[in-house]
Amino acid sequence: MAAPAANFGLGLYNADSYYSKECLWYEPVQFSAETKEWITKNSPPGVVIKDIAKVARNNDLYSEVCKK
Repeated sequence: MAAPAANFGLGLYNADSYYSKECLWYEPVQFSAETKEWITKNSPPGVVIKDIAKVARNNDLYSEVCKK
């Protein structure tokens, strides 16, 4: 554990391979049609809107880092 942490701290890791490995198990969050319909027909509270914004940002990061 110390060696990977040291390599990371010293910048000796390969960021491209690091993110590539992360992209192997990760995929963007997709809302179902029913959820999208509910969101557009209702007025979700602010906390829900903040959570949706986090999901959107997460998906944007996926698109930037895990280009196919």
